[in-house]
Amino acid sequence: MKPGALLLDLDGTIFQGHTLIPGVLETLLFLQNAQIPYRFITNATRMTNKKLVLMMEDMGISVSSDDIFAAPHAAAIYCQNRGYKKILLAVPDREMEEDFSNFQLVDCDPDAIVLGDMGAGFTFNLINDLFNHILGGAELVAMHKNRFWKSANGYMLDVGAFVSALEYASGRTASVMGKPNSNLFVLARREWNLPAEKILMVGDDIEGDVGGALNAGMKSVLVKTGKFRAETLRSSDIKPSYIIDSIADLPSIIDLD
Repeated sequence: MKPGALLLDLDGTIFQGHTLIPGVLETLLFLQNAQIPYRFITNATRMTNKKLVLMMEDMGISVSSDDIFAAPHAAAIYCQNRGYKKILLAVPDREMEEDFSNFQLVDCDPDAIVLGDMGAGFTFNLINDLFNHILGGAELVAMHKNRFWKSANGYMLDVGAFVSALEYASGRTASVMGKPNSNLFVLARREWNLPAEKILMVGDDIEGDVGGALNAGMKSVLVKTGKFRAETLRSSDIKPSYIIDSIADLPSIIDLD
């Protein structure tokens, strides 16, 4: 298959912690030489696009903020389209407030709660405070609903576990912005003017990356790095178009003829 363009997951696919997955630079050079456009798509909510750019540059990948489409961007677009004015932004990096500069950021009586992965900041008091705002009428806008992720220190609970707790307690369903929601994929590809089936999504998450690509009508590649678990693949009803050991093997499935 020769795709018209690629969407590439970051954490677990391009890098693990602050270390590049072996073969990444060679694969990106292959895509550049083949004139196949690509863009990075991520559910990352612990740092801004600017910090992601700096981190990737430190690892040897030259990118701009426009090369990365993240869940916070989709959340801002969603809230704007809904006509919300007052936002309670629950994220660990306060610099992310720049992405929501068109809103009034509040702690009381919000129109919506925009929730990212707070990590150790997910205390009882925080969850209970958000719960009460939801009961008061605020919409819960989850940047994504990943169950867990793999850090340099092992597997970690992700924001999805806490979103589910808030949904269960309040009886109200969150609006999810990131992968596997098709909205993130549609927004990320809109500048290419290509049909969805011409775009290949590459990632390590069978639900978020592969399932999200399926939701968006795209083909997918599952890599066996990052959070990949063989038992999860065996038990899942989601089937990737291709399975490869790592991003280094991506050129082997791309037909340039």
